[in-house]
Order: sequence, then structure tokens, then C-alpha cells
Amino acid sequence: MGSEIIKHLKRLIISVMVLDNAVVQGLKKLFPHKYKITGRCKRCGNCCREIHLKMTPRQIRSEFFRNLCIKWLVWLYDFILLEVNTEYYYLSFTCKHIGEDGKCQNYTWRYNICRNYPLLDYFEEPKFLPGCGFKKMEV
Repeated sequence: MGSEIIKHLKRLIISVMVLDNAVVQGLKKLFPHKYKITGRCKRCGNCCREIHLKMTPRQIRSEFFRNLCIKWLVWLYDFILLEVNTEYYYLSFTCKHIGEDGKCQNYTWRYNICRNYPLLDYFEEPKFLPGCGFKKMEV
């Protein structure tokens, strides 16, 4: 019974995140970015093995906030924490859904964080993992 409630709660949260994603996509059309992402996914799985989530210096130094974020991401996305990088202010994760072949075993139902890779940061030049099929193009 308790695990069913948790499953429904997780689905509700993911549904809210899908709605949030739709709003973000609309805002991107209103406020276009300096760069455009071209190319396509090679399905190499590098972005699944190395998921970097940027934080502010204040966020990463706050043990309470940092641990809350880690617990949330592990619970909601099935991520596994690899590293807390306090020098460059990011959390590094890998995903539980990577199969033996290196491909996502949850691809059809993958999370928005995965669907939206690579993300454009409005204040920085886009960065890609080595071997990624995506490229940046200045608009």
C-alpha cells in the first residue's frame, strides 16, 4: 500500500515537471538564446554516465541544501551520486537505467532532464561531453 502511494506521488511530480518543461519551452521561444544546438544524439550513453548538475557556490556549500538536492535527485530520477565538486560547483551523477549495452533501458519513459540534454545556459557557452553528436552554432 505504501509503495503504491509513493509510485503515484512520483508520477504526479513527474507530471508537474512535464508541465514545467512545456512552460520553459514556451519561454525559450519568447527569449531566444545566442546559440542554437545542432546535430543529433549518437546514443553513446556518455550523458547518462556523467550527469553534471550545476549549483551556485552558496547552494553547494550549504550541507543541508546540497544533501536535500542529492536525496531528491536520487529518489526522483534514480540517479547515483558520483561526485560533489566544490571547486566548479556541480553535482555529478550516473543513472540506474543504463543497460549492459550502454543504452537507456527507460528511453521511452526517460525523464525531462534526459530529454532536454543538452541544456542551454543563458549566461554561458554550451558545453558538450567528448564524442557527443550535438554541436553549437551561434545565431
